[in-house]
Amino acid sequence: AVDSLHAARGGGRFHGIETSAKITDWRAVVAQKQALVDDLRVAKYIDVLTNYNTISYIEGAAKFSENGALDVDGQIIRAPKVIITTGASSHVPEIKGLESIDWLDSTSALELERLPGSLMIMGGGYIGVEVAQIFARAGVRVSIVTRRGLLPEAEPEISAALTEFFEGEGIRVLDGLTYDRFEADNGTVRLLARRDGSAVEIVADRLMLATGRVPNTGALALDAAGIETDDLGAIIVDAQMRSTREGVYAAGDVTGR
Repeated sequence: AVDSLHAARGGGRFHGIETSAKITDWRAVVAQKQALVDDLRVAKYIDVLTNYNTISYIEGAAKFSENGALDVDGQIIRAPKVIITTGASSHVPEIKGLESIDWLDSTSALELERLPGSLMIMGGGYIGVEVAQIFARAGVRVSIVTRRGLLPEAEPEISAALTEFFEGEGIRVLDGLTYDRFEADNGTVRLLARRDGSAVEIVADRLMLATGRVPNTGALALDAAGIETDDLGAIIVDAQMRSTREGVYAAGDVTGR
């Protein structure tokens, strides 16, 4: 939707062409997006599973027991092979004052029914830059704050080119920051930081965290089953996605890969 909005606005670059587009109901845009997501979830996953007699779909919170069985809200399930694909969730950095801020992650940001006047995005990885452009093209004043610049894992030339492009679209990029603390100030979010020894202050209506992902393993009781994880909670697997317990495999973000 935002891409179409941006493309329509770009028609004015050509002589003899006048185009315009504007958002009249952001809530309707979000509702249509969510309806599409819900339909795809049912059509590609839930409905598909019912077509296979050998697949049982069970909703609930699962955890391992010592014998490797799964306890799903009191229902014990045993299987010779188990695949863990619980994904990952937003990493919350340890910054003073952050606990008092009603921050967003990429999911909740895209569920906002009202556009904020300004948005501060902490983190310059792929998720952060994607969401930054969406909101900027929707008319929100966006600031990206980051320690290592945009797309720090990519080639430096890519980071520099993207920074220049974003600034041309009105996205403010502040890199090389050392974070001091957050403050909630009369309905806004204030970040106090330092850059090259000088104080920097960034203020926005809302804050979105895009500071990486952590595997969703904390509630699985992996240690009870002898399934090892690294320091971030990612399940340790070999080249065949096998965990340290025989018959248990892991794939996707839960492995930290």
